[in-house]
Amino acid sequence: PEKLIAVDTTSSMAGIELKFELADIWYASVQKCFGLPAGLGILILSPRAINQTEEKGERGRYNSLNFMLENARSFQTHYTPNVLGIYLLKRVLQDIPEIQHIDQRLRDRIKKLEQCIIHSKSLRLLVDNAETRSTTVLGVTGTESLISEVKKAAEAEGMQLGSGYGPLKPTSFRVANFPAITDAEIDRLIAFLSNY
Repeated sequence: PEKLIAVDTTSSMAGIELKFELADIWYASVQKCFGLPAGLGILILSPRAINQTEEKGERGRYNSLNFMLENARSFQTHYTPNVLGIYLLKRVLQDIPEIQHIDQRLRDRIKKLEQCIIHSKSLRLLVDNAETRSTTVLGVTGTESLISEVKKAAEAEGMQLGSGYGPLKPTSFRVANFPAITDAEIDRLIAFLSNY
């Protein structure tokens, strides 16, 4: 109980409904589901995380959490802020639908994407366990030659598929299911992937 739980939600914050009561520290960047350029981080702390930070009292670093909290209480920043990024974030948050609506839209779309891959003759879902798959990024796998072929064909059609990571890079790609991507773009991608 005395341990804090931190969750990296870079690929999901602003895309799915998060249960903030389940963890103490939530952090993300804005370039995925917020649909903004990289360069702005978001940090959400529970009262328990703030209390433990204050009790520890660490202030020896420029980016110490206590220093950030002290400045936040005074409506100050601890470094020159990304003013444009903050303004754009404010505008996005004013313009987007409520999170439960975004969440449902992305869940509906990911089901369609998953069904496309499940029915594929040659592509497979990278993560077999449906309970551990992301709603906002779908990993797809296949042979090295097939993945290379699919990525080149997608690029020729004006679509970019994200590469996999590390040893899986040559045999996988990632499909972004972020709110800024339109339903029509997802449908076009599904039609393209249905050829495989």
